Amino acid sequence: MNAFDEKRRLYREMIPLAGTGDRVGSVKDIIIQADEPVRNITLRIYSPLKKKTAEVVPIFLFAHGGGFVSGDLDTHDVLLRSVSNDAGCVVVSVCYRLAPEYPFPAGLEDVYAVLRWISGNAETIDGDGERIIVGGDSAGGTLAAAAAILSRDRNGPKLLGQWLMYPTLSNKMDTASWIKLGDKYFPTREVQNSVIAAYVPDNKSPYEPLIAPLWANLTNLPSALIQVGGLDPLCDECEDFARKLKKSGTDVDFQFYPEIQHGFLQFYKDENSYPGAKAALAYGVKWLRLKYKKAESN
Repeated sequence: MNAFDEKRRLYREMIPLAGTGDRVGSVKDIIIQADEPVRNITLRIYSPLKKKTAEVVPIFLFAHGGGFVSGDLDTHDVLLRSVSNDAGCVVVSVCYRLAPEYPFPAGLEDVYAVLRWISGNAETIDGDGERIIVGGDSAGGTLAAAAAILSRDRNGPKLLGQWLMYPTLSNKMDTASWIKLGDKYFPTREVQNSVIAAYVPDNKSPYEPLIAPLWANLTNLPSALIQVGGLDPLCDECEDFARKLKKSGTDVDFQFYPEIQHGFLQFYKDENSYPGAKAALAYGVKWLRLKYKKAESN
C-alpha cells in the first residue's frame, strides 16, 4: 500500500464519525461515459424523500473533498442525503479521478463532463436542467469554483450558483490565518504542501487560475455562498475570494463561523466536535432553496 492508498483508507475510516444517513427517496449509482480521453465516471444520484413520482426538481452537483487524493461517494453520503431532502433537489455526487495517479486537470475535467451531461440529460434523473447549482467541500469546493469558471469560458451550461464549503483557493499560504493556524489546524501547511505536490503537475504553476481560483478572472460568474470556519487556515483566502467575486459583480454570501474547524459540514451531526455545524448546513440548504425558487418563478 502506497502513501496515498493509506490516506484514502484513513479517510474512509472517518465515515462513521459523520453519523447515520437519513432516509431519502432513492439512491442509485450510475456510470456515464466521457471522452478526451474516453473514460467512465461513476455518479451517485440522490432523490429527496418527499419527491413525487416523475416530479422534476432542481439539481445540486457535488464534488467531494479529500485533498484531491482521497474521498469518494461514500465519504460524503450522510451530508448529501440531508441536502437532497432538505433542499428538495436531486443531488449528483461525482466520483472524479484522484491525484497523484490523475493530476490536474483530470478531476476538474470529470466534474465539468458531469455538469455537461446533467445539463443535457436532466430528464433521465427527474431533474431540471435549467436549475443547476454546483458545489463541493474543501478540494471539492475548489473543483466546483473552477468548474464554474470553466463553464463560463467554454460557453457551457448556465449555473444558478456555486456553494463553496471552505475551498482551497490560493495555494500561497501567506495570509494571516495561515501564519496563525497553519502549523496547528487542519489542513496544516505540511498537508497543503503534500496536496499541491500530488495534484499539480511539474509543468504547471500552483497559482494557475483553474488550480487556485483566487487568481482567476472572476467576472460573469454565478452567485456564490462561501462558508468557512475561523479555525481553518483557509479562512482568509476564502474571504479574499468572496471580496474579489463581489468586486467583479457577483452576488456573494460569505458566512464565517469563528469557532469551527475545517470539514465541519461533512460532520454536521457531530455537534460536540463541530458546534454550530448543523445551523451552518441549514443556512446552506436555505440558500439553495431560495436560488431554486427564484429561478422557478422567473
